[in-house]
Amino acid sequence: LSIFFWTCGLVGTIFIYRRNCRPQWVLVLLEAVFLLQIVVMGCDLGLNQTLTSSAGQIEGWQPNFGIASWVAGTGFYHLPIFLLLFFVPLPFLQTSFITVMGMLVMLVIVPLVGNGWVIFSYERIKDSLSLFFGNSTEGNPCFDNGHYQDLCVKLLQWSWSFPASTIIFIGIMIIIASFTSSTDSRRNYTTRRLVRVLMMQQKKDREDLLLSVFPKSVAKHMLEKQNSS
Repeated sequence: LSIFFWTCGLVGTIFIYRRNCRPQWVLVLLEAVFLLQIVVMGCDLGLNQTLTSSAGQIEGWQPNFGIASWVAGTGFYHLPIFLLLFFVPLPFLQTSFITVMGMLVMLVIVPLVGNGWVIFSYERIKDSLSLFFGNSTEGNPCFDNGHYQDLCVKLLQWSWSFPASTIIFIGIMIIIASFTSSTDSRRNYTTRRLVRVLMMQQKKDREDLLLSVFPKSVAKHMLEKQNSS
C-alpha cells in the first residue's frame, strides 16, 4: 500500500510538471503522501504487531528486537522514510506538521490505544528479569535487595526506551534543519528581491540622467543601443 501511494505521488508530480501547473501543487501532493504513509504505518503498528506481548511470548517484531519490539521496530522500519525530510525542500510548517504527526501516531496515539507502553512498567520488567534468570531469585544481583532491583529496572527502562528517545531526537533535528533551511531560503529570496529593485532603480536613474543631459532623440538612441548591447 505504501508503494502504491508513493507511486501515485510520483505519477502526480510528473503530471503536474507536464501540464505546467503551479509548482506549489507538488509540495501539497508530497505532504498528502507523507500523511497517508503515517496512516499506513499506524495501522501496521496497531493491527499487525502485538504491542503488549508478555515476556514469554514471541509475537510481532519480538524475535527481531526483543521485549520492547514495537519501539525498536518503529525506529528500524518506519523512521527511515522521514529522513527524506532532511533533503526535501518542504516549507517549515509542512515539515513540522508531518514530523509531529508521525511522532504522535507512532509514539503516542497507537501505543496508548494498544496499551503499548505497559512494557516499561515495573512489574513487566521484573517479570522479564525473572524469565531471563530462569525464574530464580537466588544469586541474582537484581533481586538481592530492593536497591539493586530498582536499579536494574531503571536501567532496562532506559535501554528499552532508547529507540523512542532516538526517534524524538531525530524528529527534533528534522524540525530544526527545516527551520534553518526555510530561514536561509527566505533570506536569499529577500536578497534577490532587493538586488532586483536596486538594479531597476539604477536603470531608471541612468535613463533620467541621459534624458536630462542629451536631447530626447539622442538619449533614446543611446538607451536603445545600450539595451541591445
